[in-house]
Amino acid sequence: MKFLIGVFALSIALACNNTGNLSGPANSEPATKMDSIAYALGQDLGRNFSTNQIEINQDAFYQGLMSASNSDEKPLLSLDDRRSLLMKLQQEVRARQMAEAQKNPPKQAAPQSAVSTGQVAPEISLPTPEGELMKLSDLRGKVVLVDFWASWCKPCRAENPNVVRMYNKYKDQGFEIYGVSLDRTKDAWLKAIEKDGLTWHHVSDLKFWNSEAAQTYGVRGIPYTVLLDKEGKIVAESLRGQALEDKVASMLASD
Repeated sequence: MKFLIGVFALSIALACNNTGNLSGPANSEPATKMDSIAYALGQDLGRNFSTNQIEINQDAFYQGLMSASNSDEKPLLSLDDRRSLLMKLQQEVRARQMAEAQKNPPKQAAPQSAVSTGQVAPEISLPTPEGELMKLSDLRGKVVLVDFWASWCKPCRAENPNVVRMYNKYKDQGFEIYGVSLDRTKDAWLKAIEKDGLTWHHVSDLKFWNSEAAQTYGVRGIPYTVLLDKEGKIVAESLRGQALEDKVASMLASD
């Protein structure tokens, strides 16, 4: 922990002293001093630590940020600047996580029969945010959408408002959602659930692309959905938007 704080504090000092020579990624030069420092720190931390280490040790990096000082033992940044920098640095970490996720999809898919239309969906049993195991089969008797997603997945987050609207429209008619997150940290997972207003069932083993459920279903990209009938049989997969809503509506109307 002390090592992390020391390295981070040194990174801040170097970044602050060299902002005049910093530039961002190609065609994206930082607009402000805080952007420049955040970009420099993101680059430096990316060379020394994995994003997972940064995520897990956020408190240590925050301490480094608050304790960084110059040779006269005076704070390098004002309190407002430190708060701004912390927010921007978190954005840098999130961006790096998303880039890593896109570069590291699962190496191989599960057998095609795992998600064959007409077959009973493979069982999923993973922890809820409260730490209790919840089985997919617990939702038998309802039309269920198995929704594979993650807090770091921009397309997933962009689709969430549509899913929320659809859920609120049909939840009292026998429709349910079983959200399977491919997140790595519980904090990011829970914050996304709260921010996007996702009031359905959620589970995750926090194993990223190594999620047992994702491997069982052969998930190679998210968002990915599997729609089940009341008997737990697979009706369709990869439906989104209006196509998904139309299918759910027709299934509920036929019962």
